[in-house]
Amino acid sequence: MTILLTGASGFLGSRILKELEPDNSVTTLGRQLSGSRHIVCDLAKEAPDLIGHSFDVVVNAAGKAHSVPRNSQELADYERVNVQGTARLLASLEKLPVLPQSIVHISTVLVYGRSEGKHLNEQTSLDAKDAYGYSKVKAEAVVQAWGVKNGVRVTILRLPLVVAEQPTGNLAAMLKGIRRGYYVRIGAGLTRRSMVRADDVAAVIIRAASVSGIYNLTDGRHPSVRELEDAIARTVGRNRIPSIPLSFSKAIAYVGDGINALIGRRFPLDSAALQKLTGSLTFSDEAARQHLNWNPRSVLDSFK
Repeated sequence: MTILLTGASGFLGSRILKELEPDNSVTTLGRQLSGSRHIVCDLAKEAPDLIGHSFDVVVNAAGKAHSVPRNSQELADYERVNVQGTARLLASLEKLPVLPQSIVHISTVLVYGRSEGKHLNEQTSLDAKDAYGYSKVKAEAVVQAWGVKNGVRVTILRLPLVVAEQPTGNLAAMLKGIRRGYYVRIGAGLTRRSMVRADDVAAVIIRAASVSGIYNLTDGRHPSVRELEDAIARTVGRNRIPSIPLSFSKAIAYVGDGINALIGRRFPLDSAALQKLTGSLTFSDEAARQHLNWNPRSVLDSFK
């Protein structure tokens, strides 16, 4: 199978590439060289030249990851990269003599715009207001409309926190803090969050390409923050994680609100951050289990 993969140098994209390369002819596209066949292109600025190529499947894992924009330029980057970049890719594909049979588009559960909820499914309304989540809502719409227009099968995978052996972002910061002994647990740590293993996502790509639709992917266990913390602690040889009462955390967050109002969300704990840390948010992957034969492994097992 001939596959075009965008974002192959990224955290998830690199694992998708590793999964696909042995049994498929994979061409990568992006700013950084990745894979043996590569098209150099910054989708945020230009449309790729795909003339002379032919693809059965396109896997779009490129995009600007979620972070809090600190200025108008960073805010505009989400639109420029996630929405306009996707549109440029699709416009170039449309110029090919033969269109791909399917597109697998990597999205996020942040399109739902929820800070709390239990087993939210794909019919949940898309209420994202933050720059990242809203840009992914718009990108999904662009891909879906293009698929309908051109008769190309579209599969959208909405992912929660993606976990791998070398984590990034907040999970990497948690691991670092626990290893060095300065991480503290807030309250009892009973908040539950949906997560998914990167290698499980990579392994389902080919099946997803053969079945259209929108699917949440999770590990189905939705571990508590405490379970995740303890799993990491065992990995790095820590026996105990200190904790602070929730009431004290709320006081710190109140101070953080004032500081961040002045300097622009640089203080790590404010009310918004505390709500994310203490509110359970889980998603249903039942549709993926029914239609993609989704049978994921526990995220916690990756820390053994």
